[in-house]
Amino acid sequence: MKLILIKNQSKGLFGGVKFEVQAQGELSDEERKLIHPYKLENEILFQKKLVNLWEQPTDYALDVKVKDFLSWQTYKCKDLAEVISFAERLIEAGKMLKTYLAVAKSFGGQEIYEF
Repeated sequence: MKLILIKNQSKGLFGGVKFEVQAQGELSDEERKLIHPYKLENEILFQKKLVNLWEQPTDYALDVKVKDFLSWQTYKCKDLAEVISFAERLIEAGKMLKTYLAVAKSFGGQEIYEF
């Protein structure tokens, strides 16, 4: 599995700087074949609470699902801290998906735990 991250910045309408993170996860053919049988497309890898224009928390959240992770998505960020946070959460989402795929692949085998 790979995660491709692209960080961009542009000038805002009234000066300032706008930031965005573009991301896409890429799976091997073997990994991709595990997504549909285990209905992983809609599995939520992480959730980000949204804020309004005044930086007040809202009741809304952005869910990043497996299907989102595997297609190019653009996430708007207000500052560098949010860019860093989003990039870190996307990396963690990739690790989580890798864990899901490992468990899905393990069915039909035997696991032995010795204590």
